Amino acid sequence: MDSRGRRITTLGNHRREQILRSAEKEFEQLGFAGARMQRIADNAGVPKSNVHYYFASKEALYDAVLSNVVDLWNAALAPIDPEADPASVLEDYVRMKVELTRRYPAATRIFAREVLNGWPFLSERLKRETREWAEALAADIETWIRQERILPVDPRHLIFVIWATTQHYAESDAQVRSIYRKRRLSRADHDRLADSLVSMVHRICGLEPTPAPV
Repeated sequence: MDSRGRRITTLGNHRREQILRSAEKEFEQLGFAGARMQRIADNAGVPKSNVHYYFASKEALYDAVLSNVVDLWNAALAPIDPEADPASVLEDYVRMKVELTRRYPAATRIFAREVLNGWPFLSERLKRETREWAEALAADIETWIRQERILPVDPRHLIFVIWATTQHYAESDAQVRSIYRKRRLSRADHDRLADSLVSMVHRICGLEPTPAPV
């Protein structure tokens, strides 16, 4: 690809991201039914025709917003080496989930609303990928239990606990800020949250905390 082609591709990717960020805000504030493609285009600073160029329908745009957050969550845990240290794997996953929640709170809240409503718009592909990813992680946890590397726990319940605790800080942001008496949570707040959750997950699994770097 020549330099002109690369510039066109970069511009296209930038516009697509602008549209997705605008759509996140629109879907978060108004839900799927209340969202309007024209308003998404206006807030993204592009013509409505550009939105339809990248996303054929509102359903396709909504699916793309959901796909972004699901893909980020699923990519947070790379394929696990059977010999990997369970404490390190779970710590890395918890910290990544906290960071993604901090960076993409709107997308997290959109996904939570979709789940609470019974997944009416989530595509079968995303449902399948989320299910398969959770089943793969549960199988790894079961292997660690058989090897007596962690305490016997229900693998799926452990996954649910991690999801619930890490995502709560975005899904119930107003409540959390009220209790902390803060207008917004800082990066340091999220770092302390991650430390606490890692400690809790380690204790549930009977794991020793991962030593801090010297």
